[in-house]
Amino acid sequence: ALAQPAVGEAGWAVMDEVVKTAVEGLSENSNFVPVDKIKGDAKVRSYFRRVLFKPPWENPVWVTYFQSRPADWEFDERTMGVKVKSELSAQIEATARHKRKTASFPEALYSAVLRAGTPVDTSTVVANAKDSEIAALPIDAIEALLGSLGNKPEDPAGMALAKHMDACVKVIAAVPGALEKKGAALSDIMRFFDMVLKFHADSTEARLTTQRILTLKELCEAAAFQIRSKGVGNTGTKALGLLCSTAPFHIMALAMAGLGDKGEGDDVKACANFIERVSPAILEALPAEHLLKLAEACAKSKAVAETILPTVSKACSAALPSWSMDDVSKLLFTLAKVKVADSSELAELYSRAAEVASANLSSLSETQLVKVVLTLSRVPACKEFVSTAAGEVVNKMSTIAAPQLLLLTQGMASLGSSDASLMKVVDYWATDEKAKQLSADQLAKLSQVLAPVVPAHEGLWKMAGPRLLEQKSSLTDAGKASVVAAFNFEDKDKLLAATKPREREREREKDRDGGKERERERSRGRDDRRRDDRRRSRSRDRRRDSRDRRRR
Repeated sequence: ALAQPAVGEAGWAVMDEVVKTAVEGLSENSNFVPVDKIKGDAKVRSYFRRVLFKPPWENPVWVTYFQSRPADWEFDERTMGVKVKSELSAQIEATARHKRKTASFPEALYSAVLRAGTPVDTSTVVANAKDSEIAALPIDAIEALLGSLGNKPEDPAGMALAKHMDACVKVIAAVPGALEKKGAALSDIMRFFDMVLKFHADSTEARLTTQRILTLKELCEAAAFQIRSKGVGNTGTKALGLLCSTAPFHIMALAMAGLGDKGEGDDVKACANFIERVSPAILEALPAEHLLKLAEACAKSKAVAETILPTVSKACSAALPSWSMDDVSKLLFTLAKVKVADSSELAELYSRAAEVASANLSSLSETQLVKVVLTLSRVPACKEFVSTAAGEVVNKMSTIAAPQLLLLTQGMASLGSSDASLMKVVDYWATDEKAKQLSADQLAKLSQVLAPVVPAHEGLWKMAGPRLLEQKSSLTDAGKASVVAAFNFEDKDKLLAATKPREREREREKDRDGGKERERERSRGRDDRRRDDRRRSRSRDRRRDSRDRRRR
């Protein structure tokens, strides 16, 4: 019997497991299952209706779903079929990569290429060589061959033309293998991507066109692997823009996610504008980790956020119910760092996140709860959710770590003193049971957060004042700033006064430093005068010696 789908945090089956179960049930003798059959599966249709509130995706969205998860699926574009990637398939792929990387150097072929005197000779050597040997050539040799074979032969007829075309097909087919053998970086992959794209670009030869497409697809996958494992590194926006403009949507999204590290220039915006190639419905099918990376890019670069945030927000809104709460909380915490004005798409995302989080409040970890409450407390439309979350905080506050409870209090403070749950948390702080676990700076921050909300809470300020006074020597400048911002506890003036001697000491140190500097200036002046006196003395001695010599 087939295993039942795993149950997710919202009480519904996790989407990946639902689709996997459907494919395994529909597969016959491990054959590829048409996408149309998957869309029609009863459990798939039920999942979309009950969790995502819509019918199953159209075929182009399913293509992105399967292609963006190459470790889990084998997808055949020609037949629009898919099957679960088996361990055997993964081992075969790994073995092929290993053979490429460890292929021995083809010394005879390399020497023959060097000896070739004309383009025709070069074409003949390459056309007669084994594919595996060409792929084992050094990458600079492949680059030289692309240059040499880039022009049509002078006599475009008969055997010479046939050999030339054979050589062209073979050399571009060898590019991915040569790059893999070298362990090429993303910048090298994209440099050769551009070369292959321009190699006989006006040719109508079917074999060459077909092989170019296959090579470019393979290079796209190699680029995606590099971005997933190492990021975009020092690859420039021109190369990233080339990838964004030509690669499949799931790879375009990976490249675009790297723009966050490329600054705020017009080149970054131009590259980000390729988001127009794809609809939010397509992006919705990407793995959560890909959409999280796009959100991180928006948080890093205002130029990126201004261009792609609405589309990314819309895609995330649609996909959010199928995500784990860990991914939902990460997304919200990341979006809190974005430095652009809120949009209707972002507001919709926050509303959807509040719905998803509400259904999972009791199962949220402390860290997840903090991220969700801190972010959604900034959104007026989510006040009802924050109030509900405050009730959950009350239920858990005795077990929540003090620093985490401080962050939750900071988010809940927006509810005001009329919220019963917030007041229970304030009363709990006043008991000193948790407050004693806070550092001096953290306690000062708590005072700053709650001062405008509960200025007359006698118990809280009776607790906070003496404890801050005890720890005054531990306060940093940030902690002192928090104390200054807080008010209405009895020992505030005493605490502030206790910090002043340090300020006076710093002033005295400045005076001492100033006095030392003036003394050094006086000393330099005396030294200068002594040097001048010695120079005048030596000058008088030289004049006197000169007069004595003339007399003699």
